[in-house]
Amino acid sequence: MFLSVQGAEYCLRPGKKDGTQASTIVCCSTPAGWQGWKDKPDYQNYIKRLDAYSIEWFGRLVAFHQPNCKKGPECPYLSLDTRGRDSGGVPDVQQGLRDFLDELEQPQDRSRGLRLCVVVSRFGSFHTENSGVLTIWQVRCPSGSQHLVALLAERDVLVTIHLGAPDIKDIVPKLDAFKELARSVRITDPSLTLPDIIEIDAARMSGEAIRQQLLQITPVGTSMEKVHEVLEWRLRLKGNQPVRTPGNLHWAKGDLYTEIGSYPNPGPFATVVEAFWKSDKWHKLRDVELRRHVIEYKSKRAIPVRH
Repeated sequence: MFLSVQGAEYCLRPGKKDGTQASTIVCCSTPAGWQGWKDKPDYQNYIKRLDAYSIEWFGRLVAFHQPNCKKGPECPYLSLDTRGRDSGGVPDVQQGLRDFLDELEQPQDRSRGLRLCVVVSRFGSFHTENSGVLTIWQVRCPSGSQHLVALLAERDVLVTIHLGAPDIKDIVPKLDAFKELARSVRITDPSLTLPDIIEIDAARMSGEAIRQQLLQITPVGTSMEKVHEVLEWRLRLKGNQPVRTPGNLHWAKGDLYTEIGSYPNPGPFATVVEAFWKSDKWHKLRDVELRRHVIEYKSKRAIPVRH
């Protein structure tokens, strides 16, 4: 069993419904006695093995478990979920709570005509240095499971801290961890902190902005082998593909390159954005270069089908 002495920090950048990313980064740390994916000694290889859907999930949510009870309905669970919101510039906490209740409902509960998960009571409140006073809501679901929820809104993100267990008596002893997780939340800017999983928006970002983000995760002087390793688990490409997907990341005379993304132009054309990690004679990163070029889509003529 492995538990880091100091809990790992996670940084998330959620997406919005319109497909854009939030302009805010949400960071938090593992509470004492719990474990998240970055608390594993081999977490980079763990992320590499995930499919595209799972990687997208990890970009907005962190789930924690206790080492002695990792899976199963009897195990308490703790999570922090982030959503990009734009409701007149202020995320709506009440709407966020309604969405949370709706998503807790299981399909079989609907089919049996049971009530949805409901707020039972205002369980309490507590103070956080970064987010002020947070309200804890107690939620009960048709299965009988119990949940404590706290929500906070800042800038264009909504953060939900969630503690669940089969019964309220299983939850109360974990309340300190719930509060510790909430108190660890810090809201920051992408220019100061990057998320763990990087998604490059080639259509909306300038070449220099993309270059600076890539230099943050792969600084000049990093060995090219380390650059390759970091890109494999941290960089996500267009279509939610991890860069480790075969054919995405290439070696060429000691340098690395990949297609960051593309976007349509008027007519049958598109702009392709490529990134190049240039090596020096010591096989360490010398610079990152961005190149854009236009390609033309050539449609194939339909082959008539004989009936």
